Amino acid sequence: MNTSPINNQFANRIANSDPSGLADLFMASSDPKNISFAGGYPDTSLFPETDLATSFSQAIANQHQAIFQYTDAKGPLKLREQLITRHNFNNNGQFDPANILVTQGGQQAIDLISRLFLNTQTGLALEAPTYMGAIAAFQAYEPTFYEIPMEEDGLNLTIFENELKKSQATSQKIKLLYTIPDFQNPTGITMSTPKRQRLAQLAKEYNFYIIEDSPYRELRYHGEPQPTIQSFDTDDRVLFVSSFSKILSPGLRIGYVVGSSKLITQLAGLKAAVDVQSPTLTLEALSYYLEHFNLDAHINQLKVRYQAKLAAMLTALTIHMPSNLKFTKPSGGFFIWLEHQDAFDMNDFMQQICLPQAHIVFVPSNGQYPVSNVTNGARLNFSNVSILQIQLGIEKLAHLLTTEN
Repeated sequence: MNTSPINNQFANRIANSDPSGLADLFMASSDPKNISFAGGYPDTSLFPETDLATSFSQAIANQHQAIFQYTDAKGPLKLREQLITRHNFNNNGQFDPANILVTQGGQQAIDLISRLFLNTQTGLALEAPTYMGAIAAFQAYEPTFYEIPMEEDGLNLTIFENELKKSQATSQKIKLLYTIPDFQNPTGITMSTPKRQRLAQLAKEYNFYIIEDSPYRELRYHGEPQPTIQSFDTDDRVLFVSSFSKILSPGLRIGYVVGSSKLITQLAGLKAAVDVQSPTLTLEALSYYLEHFNLDAHINQLKVRYQAKLAAMLTALTIHMPSNLKFTKPSGGFFIWLEHQDAFDMNDFMQQICLPQAHIVFVPSNGQYPVSNVTNGARLNFSNVSILQIQLGIEKLAHLLTTEN
């Protein structure tokens, strides 16, 4: 007799919450003797520590006891005004504060949208490979996954439209698409403008919604920005998600979602049930920072540093990698995708050879697909390692891959 208070359904959800042992992987990343290309972390030395400290102290000084009180589940009105003004400016939007919900990082926004749209076996399409944290959030709601392969300019729309057509008459009809169009995690690929426009049309035509997750959008190092998918949306079907984790500090745990006022109200109701609200103190400190400091100047400093790191990794990969390993060449973001052209298990290679022999950590591909067991790829992060570590680590990694070939 099973006396556990956890039923089988929820036990399965717990088991699926850490795909491919990622907790152990990121523990290895924190070991100072290892060179870690694994975590999607910003460069710690670039956090505006003094400006943030001032923002917290001044927010308290300005509001006194009121800052420690409850606030609107959507977030303080002034902060929402600041965020939506920035969103409108950067994305040609015509939204107002009723169209934005402040969340505890972009991760909570993804989870709340999942709660709103997904039931067991609901059809959910996503890029393959994709962000592991999103996979973990989606798995808790037990949808039917539709993996859509990536091309050089974003997800394969031919395959996606075929899956849309096939799913229409089934109980697993695609209701939601999750996409990271700007410097995708994990591939670094950016979706082309025609594909963005077509996706907005398909959403209306086939009656599904889109999560446009774009935390790296402002970290472009080359070329011109693409319009958002949301900018082509004429039917309130796109929910734009972003956060301050990559451009300011992940420790703030501040993200947001922009969409129709109806959907935002529904999401705010779900958030109130989950955590009542995000911490007032942190939100007011961000509001002070946005009013009194120059976020764009800070982002420009990030871009200079990250551009140099990206260039260093691409150069090292070009010089050292054997010809049967291909890699993407992103124009921004945090990641490069490395792919073996032959049958190869990157997870076994890292655990059994790379980590013990060279003390190098990366994210193997098997945790970045919700259904398929793809083993020949790896995500390489360049943002939180030094240029010297990049040069040394890639040379060692390439040497071991050459030996294994």
